[in-house]
Amino acid sequence: MHNISGDIMEELPKKAKAVMGLYATATTIAESSLVFLGLNRDDFIVILVSLLIAATVGSYVYIVLYFRHYKYFISGSVIIIKKGALFKRRHLIYVDKISTITIHENFMHRWFSLCTIFFHVQGSVIKLSFVPIEKSEKLQEILDSRN
Repeated sequence: MHNISGDIMEELPKKAKAVMGLYATATTIAESSLVFLGLNRDDFIVILVSLLIAATVGSYVYIVLYFRHYKYFISGSVIIIKKGALFKRRHLIYVDKISTITIHENFMHRWFSLCTIFFHVQGSVIKLSFVPIEKSEKLQEILDSRN
């Protein structure tokens, strides 16, 4: 008798064999978990979908909270950046201490007319994300006028 699956495995490249091995391992772990927990496949699918929905809703809530608390202010000689959803952080940047400013735009930034500003301050870099391009230009003018 001829072993067809063995012949097929010999013809596959190493990466495909590795992927098939990982798939077989994952399938074995999933099926043994079902047996261990006493669940059938339908129950497992319901639990998996419920966890996926909970993760999606949790991610959405985190993103909404993060952007609701993401603010920056320019007052006199200080730039204040407040951010964080669960753990709040505040950066105080003294305008006199800023050595350089880098403005970064990638494809998605350009799509929404946004940019990210990096403030280089005495050996550290502080990032201000999701700034409208018009405001970044005004900020650049304010900081250039300090000299």
